[in-house]
Amino acid sequence: MSFKRVTSMLLAGAMIITMTAGLGETVQASEGNVQQIHFYAWTNEENMVPLVGAFNEDYAGQYELVYEKIANADTMTINTALSSGEDIDIMSQASAGDLRDRVDDGVYLGLKQFFDKDGMDYAEMMGDSVEETMNINGDYYAIPYNNNINMVFFNKKMFDEAGIDYPQSGWTWDDFRDTAMALTTGEGANKVYGAMIDVAGTGGGGGDNYWDLIARQKLGAFVYYNDDFTATQFELPEFKTSLEYFYNLAMEDKCIVPYDEYMALQYSNDTTAMAGLYNGKYAMWIAPVYGCLYLKSSYGEIPEGTDIGLVDMPTLEGGETVTTCYTSTVSIPANCKNPEAAWEAIKYICFERADLFAGVKAMNPGYLLKTDEEKEEFYNIIFDEKPGLDKDMAMNTMFLDRTLVSKDCTVSAGQTKITDLVNETMSLVFTGEMGVEEALEKLKTDGDAAIAAELE
Repeated sequence: MSFKRVTSMLLAGAMIITMTAGLGETVQASEGNVQQIHFYAWTNEENMVPLVGAFNEDYAGQYELVYEKIANADTMTINTALSSGEDIDIMSQASAGDLRDRVDDGVYLGLKQFFDKDGMDYAEMMGDSVEETMNINGDYYAIPYNNNINMVFFNKKMFDEAGIDYPQSGWTWDDFRDTAMALTTGEGANKVYGAMIDVAGTGGGGGDNYWDLIARQKLGAFVYYNDDFTATQFELPEFKTSLEYFYNLAMEDKCIVPYDEYMALQYSNDTTAMAGLYNGKYAMWIAPVYGCLYLKSSYGEIPEGTDIGLVDMPTLEGGETVTTCYTSTVSIPANCKNPEAAWEAIKYICFERADLFAGVKAMNPGYLLKTDEEKEEFYNIIFDEKPGLDKDMAMNTMFLDRTLVSKDCTVSAGQTKITDLVNETMSLVFTGEMGVEEALEKLKTDGDAAIAAELE
């Protein structure tokens, strides 16, 4: 799927910024007797001007895209908007669990009909792992507008000063551990860590929970559930291997930022996390590709000499790269007055001009980049104007082959309780209040009970 790179800002007619009651600022195109398409998302309205302008020029006299800014991607924020009675043609969301709840409640329209009509294949466009998690009873109720691929950012200066070779794609988790230990120095307030990883979420409020990375690499999508989704599978040895590995990094080797320090320094904030990396607080940071966005000068002054590299995630045996990813999506509400118009806008936002939506956020598009030309153009958008980033290394890394495992979970049975359970349990593990085996037993027992309660 190709897209046109913007060389100038194209605005259709007189574009104005107005206020929409309860929804913050709204970017609107020129007035006229055309079909309006109301697109709800939480992106800063200034960043939406090029996309709205380009769409309204390309569809002048037919459609008018109107951007409605909501406060955030929180469940309550989006549900409130959906139940407000406002005309909503396209709704964004960041949570696959929320998506599934809305589908079960009949809030969203099935989109397979549009794919079939246009001769488009979901799996071929989005990839097998994303298709697997977005396929709900044979239909698709959302399209990813981005795909957040997890990688490892690293401070090249710290590697150089320690005389350690840069990591290479195909490295193992043993390599990661050895590197993190070698780059951990000092004591107390002056301690520098080999890595910073969100191993336990953010204290019950969600987060990345990278403690299960190895299990996901080995078991694939829907990792918490057995094959028929009637029970969890936390008893499998892959979970013990994964949790023990990250527990040992934190509690035995003490080579990654400890949980209490992670919370106190607010490293869950990506801007703060990148600052910690380029200021030498730790040498490696596991984060999505879009982490490079926080090297833009608009997020703070980048120290002179900053040199950040990018490498694929390690895997257990090395060799083939297996990397986790997750998406944000757009859907069409079931009560949309003109689904065909909404569909045209979704194709524009997600496929035809992904450079103007995902690209400006330094995110991979939701669809697969298949040709070298597509990759070159989109990666240039992602990595351009990021001072302190080794752009050549980042570009070369992204051109490498990798298998993606989607972290999106659209299983409904027990999902909310299991997510809360994981956050609660892992915060106890990584503060030293609970051991690995006890934690996995708790996840198994309480997780199975949560599923059984919803299947009754």
